[in-house]
Amino acid sequence: MHRLIKPIFWTFLFLIMMLVIDQFLVQVPPVHPAHAAVSNFYQDFRNRLIDLAFNEQKTAPKSIEAVIDKQQKKQKATAPTINKSGQETTQPASKSQTKKTQRYLYSDGKGELHFTDSLDEVPDEFRGQAQPMGK
Repeated sequence: MHRLIKPIFWTFLFLIMMLVIDQFLVQVPPVHPAHAAVSNFYQDFRNRLIDLAFNEQKTAPKSIEAVIDKQQKKQKATAPTINKSGQETTQPASKSQTKKTQRYLYSDGKGELHFTDSLDEVPDEFRGQAQPMGK
């Protein structure tokens, strides 16, 4: 019986220590940047483990562009505007705001890459090698 009590005690102590560390990383607001990094990593890791354990996987976006578009739509839909009476109101983005502009990439004589929002911004000598970005 005495041989069984010692492993049970150390197992119980180990579980208590793991619970304290878990609650420290989840509940205590980070003061130091290293604590913030470890806390963010641990919370993300913990959430993923819980999702896997209970089979509640969230639908992952298909690409990074889908994540960016979703974030931009959310920001534009909740963008506050001020009317004549000085009160803030929200209104959806207009079609001119949601129209995507074509961006271009070109390399100068030194080999440095430059990004522009239109072909007109590319200098004449590099306009022939400018490549459109995206789809």
